Amino acid sequence: MEFSLSLSSSIGISAVNPHCKASSCQAKTIPAKLNGKISYLSLRCAGNVVSVGLYSHTSCSKHVPTRQFKRNPIWACGQVGAAGSDPMLNKISTFKDACWRFLRPHTIRGTALGSVVNKPYLPIAAGDLSVQSAWFLVIGFAMTGLLIVGSNFGPFITSLYSLGLFLGTIYSVPPFRMKRFPVAAFLIIAMVRGFLLNFGVYYATRAALGLPFQWSAPVAFITTFVTLFALVIAITKDLPDVEGDRKFQISTLATKLGVRNIAFLGSGLLLVNYVAAVLAAIYMPQVFRRSLMIPAHIFLALCLIFQAWVLEQANYTKEAISGFYRFIWNLFYAEYAIFPFI
Repeated sequence: MEFSLSLSSSIGISAVNPHCKASSCQAKTIPAKLNGKISYLSLRCAGNVVSVGLYSHTSCSKHVPTRQFKRNPIWACGQVGAAGSDPMLNKISTFKDACWRFLRPHTIRGTALGSVVNKPYLPIAAGDLSVQSAWFLVIGFAMTGLLIVGSNFGPFITSLYSLGLFLGTIYSVPPFRMKRFPVAAFLIIAMVRGFLLNFGVYYATRAALGLPFQWSAPVAFITTFVTLFALVIAITKDLPDVEGDRKFQISTLATKLGVRNIAFLGSGLLLVNYVAAVLAAIYMPQVFRRSLMIPAHIFLALCLIFQAWVLEQANYTKEAISGFYRFIWNLFYAEYAIFPFI
């Protein structure tokens, strides 16, 4: 849809109307009295365009050509989605977009009570997805995953999947909501992100390839690295939500110790992680590629220090805090990106 506002001897607003036919619309003029002067509201449809014009006329002794007036258009444009005017396609497109934003697909974060304050763009907080639909999606995907794992893997992998499903449930779902408690949140995140994700995927991959399980030093490294990283995530996960948590009186480490202290604590733990990775490459050259592992982790550590400095310079504004927390997740993904090559 397109709206135009022209400032001149006339003020016009035009809108693209897909349901308007040029042959069936006629120009209409509606008089209106504004400030003692006669004005006309003109509606005209041609070429699938509806224009609404407001013309002000005053008495004048001489004819003034309209070309002497300069037109200064101000445009405000909005595009209708690709689904067009079909109501069913619009509903499907909206629901698909809401589902994608709800799944996001790596994890579901920010479903705390303060989502309307902290993350109003989330589909439930924005009203794009109902709570009932969200429950349907969560239960449906959980059961589908359980069926896939149970039909393709043995009881051990199925048990690991069920354990992760159980931990994720008590982490987020009322009345448990273990995410409210720092120690419980750390243990759950460390178990899922550190052990289940790395050991479970490694074991399942070898089982799918028909290979016997064999523990390796790189897998031990990534499991240990991510477990400590999970501690950092558990500590810093509430940084972007401080405003909403304080409003709803939700007690977190960030609300208790302050944003600055938590940011420094998380950064310090991550730096310990990177130093340990460099030392592992130095003392175990037969296991790791030192030419890549050492400079890569030094570079990531320097990026972390720079982001912590940027956060300090920004005086810990809401936007800066959100950017810092996103960067921590980017570091998390970066470790998995370089892991196959080290």
